[in-house]
Amino acid sequence: MRKILGSTLAFVYLIFPMSLVLLILIFTPLMFFSDVSAIRTSGFAGPNTTLSMIGLSGFVIGLSLLVPPLRRIYGVFPWLYAFVKIFFVGMIILNIAISILNVGYQTGSDTRHTLFFILMVVFVVLGRLGMSFYFYRNPVLEEGEEA
Repeated sequence: MRKILGSTLAFVYLIFPMSLVLLILIFTPLMFFSDVSAIRTSGFAGPNTTLSMIGLSGFVIGLSLLVPPLRRIYGVFPWLYAFVKIFFVGMIILNIAISILNVGYQTGSDTRHTLFFILMVVFVVLGRLGMSFYFYRNPVLEEGEEA
């Protein structure tokens, strides 16, 4: 009975909060260029949703990793752990980059806009290089695999 209840809880968790987080993780990189273009075209800072997106996604992912019945999701879908780990780090990098650009567009100075755009590009490149180096040194392993 306990196993059935745990499996049901994991399934419901996968359907509701985890599917929302997976959509956020998928669409963040896809919408990044559109967000940057909207900010640069309008000349105004956009909405700063960085902390809420990172916090919500991190909370849902953290619960799925900490609660043993919810961790079954990663046993059923072995690719999901690597996907979530890599895309979550990428989402953090891109959301911080948008925040950097937003800070630059809080005033009307063209020089400041250009400077913060360059800072954003440098941050994305360095963040992705750091992420690549980290995952090169610590590969994402599926559950049960050893290095």
